[in-house]
Amino acid sequence: MRPTDIQQLFQEPPNPFSGQNGVSPAMGGELTPLEKAQRTASLQQVLLAVQQYWIAGSASMDLAAEILGDGSRDASWRIPIGESGLLDFFLGILSVDGLRQSLKIHTLRLIGNSCADEDDNRARVVAGNHLGRIVSLLGDDSTLAFVIPVLYNICVDYEPELVLADPATPAYLLQLATNPENILDIEEFSVLVSVSLAYLTNEPFQEELVRQNSVQALLTAFSDSYTKYDFTQMDPDDAADFKALGNRFMHVIADVVALPSFEAQYPLNSLVVQMIQSWVSNTYANVNLKTTGCLALGNLARSDASSIYFVHDVKIHTPLIQLLSKPYASLLLSPDAGSDDVSPSSQLIYSVLSFLKNLAIPAINKPILGTLLDPPANILPRMWTSTDTQPMVQFAAVSLTRLLIVNCPANVRRLCSPLSPDPASPAHDRSNLHVLISLFKRTDAENTKTEAARAIAAVCRVLHTSSDSVEVLPEDWEPGEDTSAYSASIPTNNSGFSSSEPSPNPPSIPAAVSVEKDETGLPTGSPLPDSSALLRRARFYSAHMDMSDCFTYLMTQTRFPVLRSETWFVSAVLSRSTDGAHLVMRALQPFESCRALVEAVSGRDLVEGHRLPGGASLLSDDELLTMTDATGAPVSLPEPGKALDSVGAIAAETPSSSGANIDGLGLEPQQVDPAQVASMARIDRENGLVLIAEIMKGYAHFLPPFRRGVFEQLLQTGGALVVSSRSETDTGMTTM
Repeated sequence: MRPTDIQQLFQEPPNPFSGQNGVSPAMGGELTPLEKAQRTASLQQVLLAVQQYWIAGSASMDLAAEILGDGSRDASWRIPIGESGLLDFFLGILSVDGLRQSLKIHTLRLIGNSCADEDDNRARVVAGNHLGRIVSLLGDDSTLAFVIPVLYNICVDYEPELVLADPATPAYLLQLATNPENILDIEEFSVLVSVSLAYLTNEPFQEELVRQNSVQALLTAFSDSYTKYDFTQMDPDDAADFKALGNRFMHVIADVVALPSFEAQYPLNSLVVQMIQSWVSNTYANVNLKTTGCLALGNLARSDASSIYFVHDVKIHTPLIQLLSKPYASLLLSPDAGSDDVSPSSQLIYSVLSFLKNLAIPAINKPILGTLLDPPANILPRMWTSTDTQPMVQFAAVSLTRLLIVNCPANVRRLCSPLSPDPASPAHDRSNLHVLISLFKRTDAENTKTEAARAIAAVCRVLHTSSDSVEVLPEDWEPGEDTSAYSASIPTNNSGFSSSEPSPNPPSIPAAVSVEKDETGLPTGSPLPDSSALLRRARFYSAHMDMSDCFTYLMTQTRFPVLRSETWFVSAVLSRSTDGAHLVMRALQPFESCRALVEAVSGRDLVEGHRLPGGASLLSDDELLTMTDATGAPVSLPEPGKALDSVGAIAAETPSSSGANIDGLGLEPQQVDPAQVASMARIDRENGLVLIAEIMKGYAHFLPPFRRGVFEQLLQTGGALVVSSRSETDTGMTTM
């Protein structure tokens, strides 16, 4: 068979009678079994011919290889080329040293085209251990342009190749793609990095990349894709594929940096980490480089030591805050014409906020990053209100706010400062905390609503536990001569609460403000001047009473039990001062929050009456039958069951007075440890008892009869459960 006969074979039209309705399936890219068998048989004759050319050393071998390489571009011939044995034959001669250049090139074309989207032919390459030889040809500049697409067609989207491939393959490809001595066009570069990224989606190859100290090649390739090559000159389809490389790079780089082995190989002051830092700084204006840099460094900043290093040594927060401070950043608009600034994207802003969240965890970093809350820029408050159409960005901004204020009086002061220093301005009685409360009320996004509520609870916790409360609230909240600290006190109708004498405080909690009362027992608005800080706090609370809605939300949500436990703890702390008790009692006014408190203390549902895990019964009360739910409809209650015998016996020995009896148990507010799930119910019960006892000691005469009766029952039942639990712990008993 001559080369012209081989060429004629590929040029023959398909048999018009082999398909249905006179149309050959091959024309649609699919062969019938008969057609495939015919083509395979024909190519087996071609195989005999090229074997003779090879043995004889005939120049016809090169021409035959060229014809076959051209023919393999037709997808309908690829399976027959593999099944005829032609592919295996040419894979075999590729390993021969001294192969003529033209024959080598056409052999590579045949192999690459035959493996495009054909797993059967790819499997032949892998099974014959030919991949290593193909990779080795990357070192030959004369065949580089042909080897690259061959590797791409074999490797990309072919999972079984991954098990057998040399782990060093992606590192080698990246070094080849970034070697300045190799002059690659954009298509060649794209193929090389596409193959390497296909490997690097798997952790073993990522680990090998780190072990070989080749991460810099990965970073350089990513940077080159934006700074060295212009995809606008490509075909539209190829340009779209090239742009898609950016996201693949971003995920691979973030994963590689997150490996435990990365920091061991590349210390924080290494050139590789410094290269990533340069993307985040103003050195690079490319949005994708900045975004990837923030994600990668965020993965590195997962320990206090690394987060402190980035803030105090590198000052990486400075360019991040500068970016967020731009007027257009929170609106995701383009900068003014002529500006050199980066046009932001929601992905970039989100990655910046996420990186800052990790940096905000160490206590020593919080005051430095607190400038995000400072007026007049009000960077984070502005983002709360301007990102309603970008829910993930809005959530990240609120979450960062919460992290900044947790146990940080300086940042709480920033958040709580009046919006205007002018006492005559309406904004003087408003703060950025009002802005956060407003977001909590209007958002329908559960994660954002929860984070806003947690942030507000964190503010209250700092206000009541800071060792230097004078530094928490600015002097602007000092009540004037004609201003009552309780000017916005809670309603005193039959369904509400009001304030009275404060309860005693433990040494760790500042003494509460003493308040003079008239003959009705209600505050007269003339607080005794025993603490200017507490007076400020009282006025601040009166201006922010809507914070109680956030506590109600956290008390009644059931998705995150740890958050509800944290709320009981903070509420118990707040209840030991007059202004805090105001807030907590407002939060407990809705039926559902009172119901949640009953469940926490007694272990029983107030409405259904069923026993919760580890719980006991709530004592019967006829007033339960007249209770209404949140809509005002009557609540139908089953007849409550009796207490367990052991609990009943203990309860009979427990005085049925009220909060005073709880004092003998020595209960103090306790913060729950999320890792100790088994102890959460016990801590919730004890925090709930502290809360109820404080309310009953100071404010029982302002409670509606039903609410007062429920709280008295809870003190009795809950106290008995505490005694029983302690008794079982002492004797080694196990509750069933």
